[in-house]
Amino acid sequence: MRSNVFKQLNLTYLLYTMKRLTGLIVLTSVLAVSCSYSPEVTFEVSNPLDNQRNDATLLLTRTQIEEEVNVPAGKVPLLSDETGNPLPCQWDDVDGDGKWDELFTLLDMGPSSQSTLILSFIIPEDYPAFDVRTNLRLGGSEPGYPELSEAARLEGVSYHNFSGRTGAAFQMEGPAWESDRVGFRNYMDQRNGMDIFGKTTTAMVLDSVGMEGRPSYHEPADWGMDVLKVGSSLGAGAIAYWYKDSLYRVGDNGSGTYKAVAEGSQRSIFDLSYQGWEVDGIPVNVNHQILITGGCRYYQSSVTHSGADLPLSLVPGIVNMKSDTLHVFELNESYTCLMTHDHQSEDATMLTMALMVQTNRLKSYGEAKEQGEGVTQTYYAVLDTKSGIAVPYRFYALWEKEDPSWANLEEVKAFLKSEADSWTQALQISFQP
Repeated sequence: MRSNVFKQLNLTYLLYTMKRLTGLIVLTSVLAVSCSYSPEVTFEVSNPLDNQRNDATLLLTRTQIEEEVNVPAGKVPLLSDETGNPLPCQWDDVDGDGKWDELFTLLDMGPSSQSTLILSFIIPEDYPAFDVRTNLRLGGSEPGYPELSEAARLEGVSYHNFSGRTGAAFQMEGPAWESDRVGFRNYMDQRNGMDIFGKTTTAMVLDSVGMEGRPSYHEPADWGMDVLKVGSSLGAGAIAYWYKDSLYRVGDNGSGTYKAVAEGSQRSIFDLSYQGWEVDGIPVNVNHQILITGGCRYYQSSVTHSGADLPLSLVPGIVNMKSDTLHVFELNESYTCLMTHDHQSEDATMLTMALMVQTNRLKSYGEAKEQGEGVTQTYYAVLDTKSGIAVPYRFYALWEKEDPSWANLEEVKAFLKSEADSWTQALQISFQP
């Protein structure tokens, strides 16, 4: 009798245990599936222009994406075509909070065409490697020129007394950036000029340019060369501000920094910041963010000033040492071009330098003095701005040796008009329900 009772109890306990185990197995399976599950969302991209667009930019923010799909923790976004083949793209943490917040890609789109794309999520370690089409480089002075993600601008170093100090402190005298079409650099001192590297290759080359023991980048090489003489001008799109009746070069006093924001196969971004820079004795802070993307022949700027409620106007410029004509013309209803087109490359070939600015911000344009203190030998645009408001513009460099088409003024104008239309008419996105 007692034995039968124990047998019954044991059987009941065994059934209870098996039931719990079954539940645990089911729960574990559900959790495993939910942890490995990666959502997908399909959307359409359309080209609103009736012309071919190569390397058209497409940017999706995390906020946009979260409106359409639950973003899985620990994973990053990836774009694929409708057959599932990954598209060259990159995710970036542009605000530095440790989480990705933007997804960027470049697309070739036919006239008035549509494409279906798939957005999915994978772990960062599984992200595909794509052809590298942009590059940032700021090399330090130590052996091997270690790459710096942040650095302070040299103080007390102007056009009149730099004496090689900046070249001793930084590879190429400061940060350099490139696409597969063109490269640029900034003097990391109080000259704060912008320079151009003409390229004859689509390879990324600036990591090794300007190193001790290598040929000078002022001489032609198999990759290209430094094509511009800057002097005390604003060079290739460097900035000043107009206050009252004078030009003030940004960064010629106070302190400044370089900081890399994002560097990837499709785009690269960095900040040039200036603190305590004084305009007529009044301190102003300026941030100059620079973007370069694959396939482009320009860099795009976004400039913001703060800290002083002064009637300032932003002034980007173009060196005019070897050109006596400034071409000014409207590209479309939104953008105006200020451009030189001449044998002004250091090897005497044709070089176009162009500022593309918002027409509704363009107050005037002019030419700086030929010599003396401050900004010289510069064509410039005067742009309306207010404290805390970002002002965009693009600087284009079109070198004949990169593409023979740039020797023809009409070809250049047609190209810039097409670029302005693309900037005005972004690719359109439609998520499927």
